[in-house]
Formats: sequence, structure tokens, C-alpha cells
Amino acid sequence: MENKNRILEMVERMGVRAEKDGYPPAAARILSLLLICDPPFLTFDEIKDTLQLSKSAVSNGISLLEQKCLIEYFTQTGSRKRYFKIQSTAWYEFMKSIVRTQRPFTIDVIPEALAFRSDKHPETNKILKEAKEFTDYMFDQMDAALTKWELKNKIK
Repeated sequence: MENKNRILEMVERMGVRAEKDGYPPAAARILSLLLICDPPFLTFDEIKDTLQLSKSAVSNGISLLEQKCLIEYFTQTGSRKRYFKIQSTAWYEFMKSIVRTQRPFTIDVIPEALAFRSDKHPETNKILKEAKEFTDYMFDQMDAALTKWELKNKIK
């Protein structure tokens, strides 16, 4: 039981962090559990029972994590159960999602904010312009790095 308590404490710490990154609580805990479980896969019921979540919370959490390409399932011959695990390219998909979801903010929102603002506070306008320049630069670097990584590792 002590080991289970340690696991749950770690899942909770990691889950809180994942929530801060925008994940719903159940999905955050499921992802956290799958990151630390040994063996590195669990059934639906094992996830539900370990985290003491409802079937719908587990189902919704798993669906979200599968959509984000962070987890996947496999089956074993002779068993009707699905075993969930961290997808082998989860970290890579996570980085791509950052570029996909955050870039539109700098492309659309910051220029719109600058166009809306008056010239009464040039220091704020300067900060927004620098933020746009910096994030454009960073996203260009991330795009280049992801492309280079894809070519090197023959991804997609």
C-alpha cells in the first residue's frame, strides 16, 4: 500500500502540473499514471481503479489523450482488453502541438492588439512588437528543428 500511496502522490503532483498546461484533471492524472507505471501499460479498469475515477472520466480522458497522440492502446492475443501506454512519439507530438496551438496567437492576436492600441503608451507597444518578433523567431526555429528531426529520424 505504501508503494500505491507514493504512486498516487506522484500522479497528483504531475497531474497538477499537466492541468496548468491545460489538461482536464482526469486526463492529466491518466497521462501522469501512464508515465510512471511499471509495467508501462495499464488496462482501462486498472486506470479507473488506481485513480478512483468514474468510467466516463476515464473514457473522456483516454479519448482526449489519444486525440493528442500522447497515448495509444494495444491488444494481446487471447485477451479482449485494451492496454494503454504512452505513445512512442508522444514527446514529439507534444512539441508539434505547441507550435500548432500557440503560433496562431502571435500571428493573429498580437498584430490585432497592436492595430487596436493607440500610440499613447509606446513602451507597451514596443513590448508587444518585441514579443511578436521573438515568438516568430522561436517558432521558425522550432519548425526548422522539427523538420530536421523528422528527416534525421525518418518520421512521417
